[in-house]
Amino acid sequence: MRAVAIKDSESDRLTPDGQAAPAPGSGPISIVAAGGSPSSAPALDASDGRVSRAQRLRQERSAQIQAVARELFAKRGYHETSIQDILDGAGIARGTFYLHFDSKRAIFDLLIDDFLVRLQSVLTPVDVQPGAPPPLMQLSQNLSRIITVLHDRRDLTRIILLLAEGLDAECDAKMAEFYSRVLDLLDGAIARGQKLNLIRPCTPRIVAQAALGSLKEVMLQWIVRRDSTPDELRQVCHELLAYSLHGLFNSQPAPGPGG
Repeated sequence: MRAVAIKDSESDRLTPDGQAAPAPGSGPISIVAAGGSPSSAPALDASDGRVSRAQRLRQERSAQIQAVARELFAKRGYHETSIQDILDGAGIARGTFYLHFDSKRAIFDLLIDDFLVRLQSVLTPVDVQPGAPPPLMQLSQNLSRIITVLHDRRDLTRIILLLAEGLDAECDAKMAEFYSRVLDLLDGAIARGQKLNLIRPCTPRIVAQAALGSLKEVMLQWIVRRDSTPDELRQVCHELLAYSLHGLFNSQPAPGPGG
């Protein structure tokens, strides 16, 4: 993704030769003393306020474009969404779009990158130091935070799970790197659990892959394909964790006849 220089057309003024011209009243202000002669007091410069306002306007415009593109990508797909669709949805001219992004792919990559960073930020390794919360509680909190992020951004979750992989080699590599990091976290947590005799002997990488595959499918069904309630999501979190820890085997089977 290439970042492009961003200018705000509403705040920049150009002279006929294309050079930036000062806005009215933007020059230094002289203070006239009582005798009518300019004093030696320092000039007052209002440029800092104009720069801050221009930056805020650019950030707001960029966020608006991203929000429209995110919704369109999630509903129609990447290839079925054109730049013109984004322009129409945002109510902007083509030139304004290119002040912020140099292509449709640039905005798609930014959305994916930001979302993956957000997901990574809520994943924390299990702390087994004395005084740390119980490992099971930490695992549950990790899973709950992931589900919250995925549900809060259902449109991006749909893009990640259904649209991003298979788009092209570059996007596949991006997703593979992200899932590899998640697997590393799960792998490490399982290995540490084995050392503490909390997890049975197993091949951590395979079990981590099984856990990640289960999470992706459950998120597809309970977040992408339906808008689950908070209570339903808490139940999803509980069942995912219970399945990962205990599988389907009933450790306390009902007694048989005559038992």
